[in-house]
Amino acid sequence: MKFIKKPLPIVLLRALIGGLFSIIYISDFAFAIEPIGTIGQPLPEQHAFLSNDTILRVVPTHIQVVDLSTGTVIDEFGERTTDASKVVLSPTATHLAILNYTVGSKVTTVHIWDVNAREQVSEWRVTARLNEVAAFGAKAPLFAAAFEDQIYLWNWQTHKFVGKMMTEAYSRAYAMIFSSDDRHLITTSRDITSRETLALWNVETRRLEAYFDGHKVDEVEDIVMSPDGTRIATFERDWNRVFVWDIETRQLLWRERSGTGRVSDVVFSPDSQRLYVANSTGTLHSSGSEPWTGWDDQVRVWDVESGQQINAFGSEFRFLEKITVSSDDKTALLHYRDAVVLWDMKAKQSVRVWADFISSWNNALSANGKTFVSASRYFIKTWNIPSRQMQHLISAEDRLFRELAISSDGQRLAIGRDPWIEVYNLQTGKVEVQFPYYSGYSDIAFSPSGRWVAARRWGFIRLFDVENPERIQQLSSKDGPDVDIGSLFTFSENDEYLAATTCPHNNQHCWIALWKRKGDTFIFQYSWQVPELYNHSRLAFTSDADGSVVLSVPNRAQDTQIWRLLPDSPQLLTTLPVGSPARFSTDSRYLFADRDNTLQVWDWQAETPTACLSISDYFDMSRDGTILLSYAETGQVQIWDGNALLSPQPITVDPCGKQLVIFGDVKQNQLLQNFPNPFNPETWIPFRLTDERHVTVHIYSPTGQLVRRLSPGIMPAGDYSSQSQAIHWDGRNQTGEPVSSGIYLYTINAGDFSATRKMLIRK
Repeated sequence: MKFIKKPLPIVLLRALIGGLFSIIYISDFAFAIEPIGTIGQPLPEQHAFLSNDTILRVVPTHIQVVDLSTGTVIDEFGERTTDASKVVLSPTATHLAILNYTVGSKVTTVHIWDVNAREQVSEWRVTARLNEVAAFGAKAPLFAAAFEDQIYLWNWQTHKFVGKMMTEAYSRAYAMIFSSDDRHLITTSRDITSRETLALWNVETRRLEAYFDGHKVDEVEDIVMSPDGTRIATFERDWNRVFVWDIETRQLLWRERSGTGRVSDVVFSPDSQRLYVANSTGTLHSSGSEPWTGWDDQVRVWDVESGQQINAFGSEFRFLEKITVSSDDKTALLHYRDAVVLWDMKAKQSVRVWADFISSWNNALSANGKTFVSASRYFIKTWNIPSRQMQHLISAEDRLFRELAISSDGQRLAIGRDPWIEVYNLQTGKVEVQFPYYSGYSDIAFSPSGRWVAARRWGFIRLFDVENPERIQQLSSKDGPDVDIGSLFTFSENDEYLAATTCPHNNQHCWIALWKRKGDTFIFQYSWQVPELYNHSRLAFTSDADGSVVLSVPNRAQDTQIWRLLPDSPQLLTTLPVGSPARFSTDSRYLFADRDNTLQVWDWQAETPTACLSISDYFDMSRDGTILLSYAETGQVQIWDGNALLSPQPITVDPCGKQLVIFGDVKQNQLLQNFPNPFNPETWIPFRLTDERHVTVHIYSPTGQLVRRLSPGIMPAGDYSSQSQAIHWDGRNQTGEPVSSGIYLYTINAGDFSATRKMLIRK
């Protein structure tokens, strides 16, 4: 390895008395540090059969070709360069389009790929965000894409622009599809009564030709066409109704309610005689005054001609999102939130299950860095970190999993499953101990010794003894604040202390409550108020040079306070300009923390940054300091060698402490990370402006669909990073409905400045 001598000065800009600056230098030599491995496979987004033996799989960063008989990836191609990328498949999956949108330039680059040859055959650029709705022609080399109130049309072989469709009656398309002869394009539209309906466009003239009759549609999720080109089927967002139309007459043939869960996908059989309707667990719209919830993850089979249900099938997994059927109608891919199942249609049973991907952000890392757990509401997945192999897939069965915590040795997992907290043995996957539990959000924490499990219960903490399940301690803060619904609990080494965060007054007045163990009993010590506490990140314990116990406390301004715990009160030692999550090294000298999505390492007692590493989306570090984890763009988890990060050998770093604000002046426009994140139900979006600008923030789903537009208007130059100044989002869409859990993108537009970040709603 070749070493290059390159001085890297770090300037920590602080507005000190007299305008002095602290200038800190790091090592002159550097080498690159890389992750030592990954956990899980890339997160699958959609599938298509290429033959009866191979499938196409879309993952967040590229495209895979998978052998069904072995489950191995036999080829990979294509590049999805941004979070706002979208992949569109042609009707027979012979071609696909990758739409990569660049926020800064506001340009979409369209890449057309020949799937069989794995070759890119066309490319062009459009100054618009074309990743909302798009479709391939059935046979002709046509490609259509919607942008706001217009539909653009290209010949993808020549990448030449054909024209656009737009009339006064047109409204934004939620779905579109070409007719089998490519003479027409069917989209959602708005008729003269201002009701949404299906519209028929003439591709040659690019004019609206006619409407479909028989039903005024709501927000259409998708339109699919029968292989013989005579029928289309539609379903609407968050409904359990499916509609089948005759294309020639444009008449509604039938509509039926399918199951009790919402319709998530529909597909015709290869002979066009049956319609497969996937239902998914979820909350539906209702014609009455109250919404209702259906628990239903089945594929229902309907006779296209009669509109009668003739069959149903499904596996043990929940939250069915998509169904893909092979050309011989013998097998299907059932895409659930936690797994992808290869289904034998005749035998009505699963042939293969792919579940080795991170399906939730409710994760835990053992203190010894050897076990990683990812849990959704329906399944627990565990991985052995040294081998990178998934060890267990544990079902919640007829109930739901809630919060979780892992023991220090990685041998046990405590998880809520109403009406119990269950302690699983991760060697056997079996429940060892059950504690009484109640509905309602609560954090769970395992003590380092594995002796106690802490959980919230209506204003106080219940402490369960694993060795003596009948003994339950109830911890309160006496005259201090109650433990609230968003509280997080943290044990110190040797189970000496238990600390809890609490913000009982809508995050305006936040506190830390502290208990100390005496024998087998935890006694309340004291509590203290912490302004701007970031109540969605766990605290961290360590010791200082004289052996005193120290606690790190992150706040909303992306600063972290370090407190020494004295017998009768805490003492504030320092405040560092880093955010959450924050973890101490095992020798107590260093603090690993995030700042603007970059991992920073600080010698916290010297108040000196030692390295800024190009590790984004860092989210956890083992207590023994051996393993650090970060999220990858693929949906996998990256594993980093914690010891190497503190190695005496030099490593490649970025300048730390590059402050964007000097003496009150903003020197660079910036979109900051929302807080809290994850959040439920509300969050704040901070930013900084160098001069007066008109500001708008758009929130998008992962598929690029606009969820909400926030427009504070013209904003003067300044720092809008505090809660009182940042843009507030209440977690609702444009129609005022709460959005579902998941990853969302938020984009700021302020003059010529534009930037995008990710955020997570977790309910």
